[in-house]
Amino acid sequence: MKQFDYHAFFITDGLSFDQAVQRYANRRTILLNKCSHITLLSGVVNPLSQHNMWFMPDVAIYQDPIMLYLTGLNQLSVGLILDPFQQKIYLCLPKKDDNKVFWEGDFLGISDLNQQEICALFQVDEVLLYDDLEDSVVSLLRHENDSHLALYWHEPKQEEDMLLDSYFLFKRRIETALVDLDIAVVNCFSLLEDRIILDTIDQANLRHANKLTADVFKVVCSQISACSFETEVAGIVKGEIIKRSWMGQSFPAIVASEKNATILHYKHHNHKLLKDGLLLLDFGCRYQVMPADISRTIPVNGRFNPLQRLLYEIVLAAQVYVEQHVKAGITIDQLNELCWDFIEMELDKQFLSQGGSLQRSYVKQPHNVSHLIAHMVHDGDPYRLYRSLPLEVGMVISIEPGIYGFFVIEIDGKLYEEHIGIRIEDNVLVSNDGCENLSSSCPKSVIDIEALCC
Repeated sequence: MKQFDYHAFFITDGLSFDQAVQRYANRRTILLNKCSHITLLSGVVNPLSQHNMWFMPDVAIYQDPIMLYLTGLNQLSVGLILDPFQQKIYLCLPKKDDNKVFWEGDFLGISDLNQQEICALFQVDEVLLYDDLEDSVVSLLRHENDSHLALYWHEPKQEEDMLLDSYFLFKRRIETALVDLDIAVVNCFSLLEDRIILDTIDQANLRHANKLTADVFKVVCSQISACSFETEVAGIVKGEIIKRSWMGQSFPAIVASEKNATILHYKHHNHKLLKDGLLLLDFGCRYQVMPADISRTIPVNGRFNPLQRLLYEIVLAAQVYVEQHVKAGITIDQLNELCWDFIEMELDKQFLSQGGSLQRSYVKQPHNVSHLIAHMVHDGDPYRLYRSLPLEVGMVISIEPGIYGFFVIEIDGKLYEEHIGIRIEDNVLVSNDGCENLSSSCPKSVIDIEALCC
């Protein structure tokens, strides 16, 4: 193997190859020292188009976040077996296939000659074929006389259905392989909870991802006057992101005008822009493995009308208010209460008491004001059980208050009535006594946005 080939499948997070390898090795060692049983982890096995041949996704990073965190290997069929009894770590890889390399590019695979080289370069004790993963782990269980096997999966509350994600499907696959053995499967989820506390390298990369996203936003604002359809704006967003990072978008961008902005995860991007309407943008640039997630709402014609400005200022004030309360120890549930109480109070004071009326598809809280951001843009457990847990130093969360509905009010003798969706979202890094706004370079005041759009 030649070092220039590693970039095809190994994410260094901006470090030298040796530094990156050591960082991942340290993470695996920390995990190994926490293990009480043989622990088996698997990354993505099949491409997203495996069962839908017509589906050709444009995704630069498709590895699952756990395996990416522990190995940096962005490819299919990567697994880890951690044996705490022998203090050994096994890396499971696919067989080297020159024909696949010819069609799809290089990947880290096992040949007859490279096992020792892989062990030395990637700091693992042994490499095993991924296709032999079940047999290998059964052999280790028998050798160590371990009656438990630790796997990773997300466990819901009792009233929720189990999420049939890749972790659950892998668990079911391994349980099938163990059906004739007296082996109990246990969950190692808690051993990896500290993954969402970002180290200084990930913090720096996420900070840069936010800066790149802010740069994209400024370009969009400078070109919005020449756009007639959402599609054109979406094209600018995606094109400018790819210019800045080969890893592309953090997630498919939301570009929603007027009534479409009241649809929280609007995807179509095919409507004509109303020149007097608002345009909601929710997007992010991924830098290394870190995904930014920023939302901004802008006037298509470059100027907020009085109703738009009134509602926008309420959302912006709510965001500032919530940010002032973020620090280690507070919970997202508490931030939710602060946010939506504030918005209802301001709507009552500045809008409803002034003769305004509104129709909304929700009573008070349209969505959560925050989510965790780490190696996924929506990180943490998918059931969002973390909302009730105290935030810790080094965590990154979003702050994204919003207002959505049909609003009517008379201001200075003129009647304004329109469908409006406004969301303002920043990413903040939690500290002991507050937080750092990683999105601070992305303009959001009325004055700044109007200056950019004109």
